[in-house]
Amino acid sequence: MTVIALAGATGYTGQRIISQAANNPEWQVRALVRQSATSKTHFPLGQAFAICDFADQASVDAALEGCEAVFQTIGTTQAQFNANVNYETVDYGTTIALIKAAQAQGVKRFVLLSSAGAGLPLGSYLRWKAKTEKAVRESGLDWTILRPAAIVGPSRRAIQLASMPFALLSKLPLIGRLGAIMRPVDVNDLALSFFKCLQDETTIGKTLEGRSFWRLIR
Repeated sequence: MTVIALAGATGYTGQRIISQAANNPEWQVRALVRQSATSKTHFPLGQAFAICDFADQASVDAALEGCEAVFQTIGTTQAQFNANVNYETVDYGTTIALIKAAQAQGVKRFVLLSSAGAGLPLGSYLRWKAKTEKAVRESGLDWTILRPAAIVGPSRRAIQLASMPFALLSKLPLIGRLGAIMRPVDVNDLALSFFKCLQDETTIGKTLEGRSFWRLIR
């Protein structure tokens, strides 16, 4: 059994990762959560938790004890910004804390949820994604970076409709590369891709975006 520390367990992708693992005895997901989140009704009965305060490195270190992999899915949006919440403190800061904890606990495998376009860091969001990716690449861990575009699924019908043209473009020979990068991904397929990374050692040290990402999904 592989014990996986999941950061962002209450988020849109994190919840689906837990669902994917619930019926597979090969994977045990440990949700890294605040104390208030342990009673969330969307978690399955018997879900493993570790109370984690990302402002306290010792609690992050303790949360990863005994784990063999880390899935980092935490991210924020400008709508959530306040004095303490922004791309630097959330997307970047929590990743740095997880890297330090993984190094301290001897957890080698690290899978990061990033974003399409992080390789061309235009704008604050993508610049911080690029900086976060750089920290992961330089961590010395066995990392994989996933760069999906729009994540679609339940309650995201508008995003799905807006992204449909890119799914069509991905099939065209001349502009298919751009279409593949911007093609929307179903959240359940994205969740499963994290586990596929653990099963496929050729993904170690790879940034998967566009066609390389879709080859993993298949």
